[in-house]
Amino acid sequence: MIQAWVSAFVLSTVAAQAPAPLISAESLRKHVEYLASDELGGRFTGSPGERMAGDYAKKVFEEARLLPGGEKGTFFQEFPVRFGIEVGEGSYLRFRRGAETFEAKAGEEFVPVYNGDAPDEVTAPVVFAGEGVVTEERDDYAGVDVKGKIVIVFPSADRRLSNRAKARTAQEKGAIGIVFAGSPTGAGILDLTGQMGILRSEGFVAAAISSEMFERVSGLNFQRAREQAVAGRVLPGFAASVTVTLKTSTQPRNIIGRNIIAVLPGHDPTLKSQYIVIGAHIDHVGRGEMGALGRIEGDDIYNGADDNASGSAMVLELARYYSRTKSNSRTLVFQLYSGEEMGLVGSRHWVANPTIDLKAVTAMINLDMVGNMVESKLIVDGIRSSPIWRDLVSRFGDGFEVEFDPTGRRSIAGRSDHAAFESAGIPVLFFNTDEHERYHRANDHADKLNYEGMERLGTLIINVLSVVDSMPGMVPFQDKDKIVERTPPEAPASGARRVRVGLIPSYGDPGPGLLLEGVSENSPAQKAGLQAGDRIIQWDDIKITTIEDLQFVFERAMPFQPATVTILRDGKEMKVTLIPEPPALLLAAA
Repeated sequence: MIQAWVSAFVLSTVAAQAPAPLISAESLRKHVEYLASDELGGRFTGSPGERMAGDYAKKVFEEARLLPGGEKGTFFQEFPVRFGIEVGEGSYLRFRRGAETFEAKAGEEFVPVYNGDAPDEVTAPVVFAGEGVVTEERDDYAGVDVKGKIVIVFPSADRRLSNRAKARTAQEKGAIGIVFAGSPTGAGILDLTGQMGILRSEGFVAAAISSEMFERVSGLNFQRAREQAVAGRVLPGFAASVTVTLKTSTQPRNIIGRNIIAVLPGHDPTLKSQYIVIGAHIDHVGRGEMGALGRIEGDDIYNGADDNASGSAMVLELARYYSRTKSNSRTLVFQLYSGEEMGLVGSRHWVANPTIDLKAVTAMINLDMVGNMVESKLIVDGIRSSPIWRDLVSRFGDGFEVEFDPTGRRSIAGRSDHAAFESAGIPVLFFNTDEHERYHRANDHADKLNYEGMERLGTLIINVLSVVDSMPGMVPFQDKDKIVERTPPEAPASGARRVRVGLIPSYGDPGPGLLLEGVSENSPAQKAGLQAGDRIIQWDDIKITTIEDLQFVFERAMPFQPATVTILRDGKEMKVTLIPEPPALLLAAA
């Protein structure tokens, strides 16, 4: 019965096929080339590159004249995420050489080493052992007594000479701790990550110092000492009678991710209070901080062209398309999430802290890795979430070899940002052109993508959206065998506000109009330029004589619908444009 209804609906719906592609391959390429450039460093969540990518998207949205849909009237929504470790409070490390003391600055001149915490203060003599390597061909500990001491060694670029192995060797030789000087590639300091850590062993401590601190303490030239060590020789001349005192700990590191959200108000008086979310994740795995599957010598930046500069580029171009054509009946919400590579953190955060009414979202379209189309093959996941999806996508899928809702090892359900929406009872569609040999590798570069395939996919998505957007009702949701007919939220009761404006009236003023005592910080009223002393006399076509007139306006106003507000300022009449926000934004800003 449902399938018959769906078929009849799809066949009876007139959706204008997009003639010439208004999403062009060249425009998509330009977005990807920037987002996947080395300049952005792989767009790891919370990194400068992620911020640059977000700022770029914000600029595109602003140029397309979209409205901010994030928190506090901005295009952004920040969220915390726990990743990695940092220097724990109370950590210190200092060297003593004769009468001299060298206090290392935590986080700059020394860091703890993962699994090498010294919760109680440790003081011990220091010895130097080059790279700290013992093999059949060489023994960096030859002639060095390390029992009861802490050994200083250089970390190695050769992965076979790991910090774990060096710490184990030092402990077997009788050392009670190890200090790594510099970084695996030379100068600098060791990264405070699990990859650079050691195996935990009771009574054995580990820390790392900068190359500069090594030179100050040892009296040796760091570069020369390291070159000799890599060649298997321990440079003599390390300062005598050096001791180290340390107390170290690590703690979880909190970083801040950032979603980018833009709104394009609908043009249908009835349907514009409903939303369609079009999203993609903009983050990637940075320089291999997590999730990297393979390294390429000489290239430590995981550019993430297909994953997911491609989906982000598609979202940006869809925003520009609808801004130009003004063809959307419903309000479109364009979202670029961060934290996807860390477990869909950004999209889950938005669904848990929405900046619009989640119950008014009729559907969510997710675009992740859409730039590697081969032989017109396309994966569409989420078909299970609504009875209308299969026929609808098939209708416009001529020319594509479409695989619906892959199962088994090929299943991608729950693996991208549509998952949180589906869990919230919102119908989803996830477009993907499948994994490939460059997935999460440093050679996922912009010149490898199929931009003509992306252009074709853009046309398919626009045609699917045209049907969803023109439906008189909301897209039904399907949970296994249960189909839920969805209805938009009821209009607010009389006296309830649909919007946040931020006016502070002067209640004792007799009129005419409404005198403002002030405006709320970072509110739509403040952004419109309203200020204390202004007198509102008209809101669009409605004359304002009392505060009750304004209450009438607020009961009928819609979020993101610009209003022309006429005011008197210093006796002169002025007009300003004010863009109300939904009440949810007020809650998100609190």
